[in-house]
Amino acid sequence: MPGGMHVTSAITLPAGAVEVGTIDGYGHSSGLLSSTHKFDRALGSLAVAYAPLDILTIGLSLDGRYDKHFGAGFEDDGYVGDPRLMVRVAKGFGTAHVGAQLGLWVPGKNAPSVSGSATSVDLRAIASIPAGPAMLSVDVGFRLDNSSKSAADLGQLSLSDRISLGVSDYNELFGGAHVTIPAGKAWVGLEGSIEAFLGSPPSDRPMATLDDGKIIVRGTLTGGYHFTDEWSLLAFLDVAKSPGITAAQVMSENIPIVPYEPNFTFGIGLDGRFGGPKRDTHIRVNDCAKTNTCEAKAVDEFADVSGQVTDDGGTPIVGAKITVKLSKITGTGATDDKGNYTVSKLKIGETKAGKTELDDTGAEINVEVDQKKPGRATLTLAKGPNTVPVIKLDPLLPPGTFSGFIHDAKTGKGIANATITIADKKTESDPEGAFKIELPPGSYKASFTAKGFAPQELEIVIDPNGINIKNVDLHK
Repeated sequence: MPGGMHVTSAITLPAGAVEVGTIDGYGHSSGLLSSTHKFDRALGSLAVAYAPLDILTIGLSLDGRYDKHFGAGFEDDGYVGDPRLMVRVAKGFGTAHVGAQLGLWVPGKNAPSVSGSATSVDLRAIASIPAGPAMLSVDVGFRLDNSSKSAADLGQLSLSDRISLGVSDYNELFGGAHVTIPAGKAWVGLEGSIEAFLGSPPSDRPMATLDDGKIIVRGTLTGGYHFTDEWSLLAFLDVAKSPGITAAQVMSENIPIVPYEPNFTFGIGLDGRFGGPKRDTHIRVNDCAKTNTCEAKAVDEFADVSGQVTDDGGTPIVGAKITVKLSKITGTGATDDKGNYTVSKLKIGETKAGKTELDDTGAEINVEVDQKKPGRATLTLAKGPNTVPVIKLDPLLPPGTFSGFIHDAKTGKGIANATITIADKKTESDPEGAFKIELPPGSYKASFTAKGFAPQELEIVIDPNGINIKNVDLHK
């Protein structure tokens, strides 16, 4: 889902879009349980999101990590996996976006197990606004945290395992800010976030007091590149300061249960988006933001064209081809069993910053069907439904024949391969100079040309089922 590593954004996916992503990384920390204690963390996440509506995006992530601890008395390792469900609702207001995100976290002791009693819920308010050429996102939220219930008996776990669980005895208040700076197909992100633990330790662990700070503070640097319209690659570096653990707490084996994070973590990720409108970048500020001249987004305005086609006696014509031609676009349709048709979603203009401009409203409606003369109508379109008067098609009259001979005016011999052109039809004379061509009834201008001869034109009339015979003499 659009956003930073820890701070979400008030940007949703476009309706119908599916986004998939994976992140893998490595983290390291030292000096937590003792001066010699160190632990390494390998992490991976696989996530998918879908937008059924423009304002709604639903995401699911499967987060896993493997910790290995070093140092006298602390050697240990283990896996943990957590599924998370996220529902984001956001809407744009001018150039700004605001919204909220609901999160559901079901932690488990060992990947990929989960514990229903440990289900934790968080809710955050989010906003994203242009900041020059960048996009600034901020969020603030609260988590009702039951995650420590995934480990029913913490006393049976080693101190190293308790650190790696990533669960909490406390509810959390969290927030942060993330700025994304686009640079062509690339982007850079800077992020700061904080997580504060609220309340006191459980009564059975009075020594597990967060005396050395009740917050996690993070700073994150991200960068990425869109190498296709669908796929992008990202990299990140995360630096974190977790609450400390006192020597007395280690000696009593009664340490605070909070999600301890490595001092630093780095990694890479791959993101793909499919369906919905074509995208330029993962999160791109409108180009106008580069010059601080952002305006409201333009909204397309559309017209629908409906009507009926009948024969000259008023009987509906089924299956007639309808073509609605505007200066910029063309729409097509066909008549149904009642002779009715509708051609929808013809763009005729746009509305921007409250001003509507309709600049493509002149429509030409053409109708074609076998055994009927083509029909035509014109209409000036308005937004929404437009009704065309009934178009009646006359029967197609039977064609007539134009034939004859083309001679050399001097010798009287027939001219082979002479070209006869009538309207958009052409034919050639045979070796004897004879020709024949069928034409719809009507008046025409016929032209005759042959190599080495002067061209000639004739006015002809073709009657239904008639035959018009002409002998044409060409001069050199």
